[in-house]
Amino acid sequence: MSTPRAKARNGSAGAREAATRERLVTAAAALFAEQGFRRVTVRDICQAASANVAAVNYHFGDKHGLYREVVERALASVKEFDATSRNVARGASPEEKLLHYAKSYLVLVENPAIGRAAQQIRELFRRELSEPSGMRDRLIEEVLAPRWRFLGEIVKGVLGAAANPKLVSECVLSIHAQCLMPLAAPVFALMRLETRADRERFAEHVVTFSLAGMRARAAEFPKAGRSGTTRARAKRSIVSDSRLLPTRLVAKR
Repeated sequence: MSTPRAKARNGSAGAREAATRERLVTAAAALFAEQGFRRVTVRDICQAASANVAAVNYHFGDKHGLYREVVERALASVKEFDATSRNVARGASPEEKLLHYAKSYLVLVENPAIGRAAQQIRELFRRELSEPSGMRDRLIEEVLAPRWRFLGEIVKGVLGAAANPKLVSECVLSIHAQCLMPLAAPVFALMRLETRADRERFAEHVVTFSLAGMRARAAEFPKAGRSGTTRARAKRSIVSDSRLLPTRLVAKR
């Protein structure tokens, strides 16, 4: 039977182990985001976490196990945010949905700590997409694909009969890039969005600009019943590379 002193010792040891585990995850997330999975060593992580070099194997099995834990936590955070970005009232117009989506990226996240965490997650995911290490498919299916589908439905609502898969993909990519660029690369942005009012105005610009662009693209396509020659000419006017965005993941009409 355990004595109170033994229980206290066990509890203290458990708390120390939990604290070490969290330090490893925190240090690994920063290093993986900064350097990528392949360039970071177990020794680098343990040094940054002030942990014994054997701690990664003890808590996670190996570096891959620790990386999976980091990505799993990032996925959970992003999926919660994405659910908010798509949480619009039933019956909302495509324009209202698009404004809500743009504002969820550009306006709603104002806490600096959340902003720093989001930046780290974006960099972590960017590296996983460009240097895959086993988690890319989950990232696409659980994070990117739902965004593309949501935006795809908005785009199709605006384009109407012109909403062919290639054009939908082009518009989705254009809209998402406008929302992401000021956050992902603020140093290189042409304008700084320093206040909430700045971000509000830019979100409204994204919507106005995107709606005008989508409607202009829709006008390139012939109405139903026009000649095959006209349809062919409209088809030739599309300059695109559908490989930029996996159209199979954008919801079909």
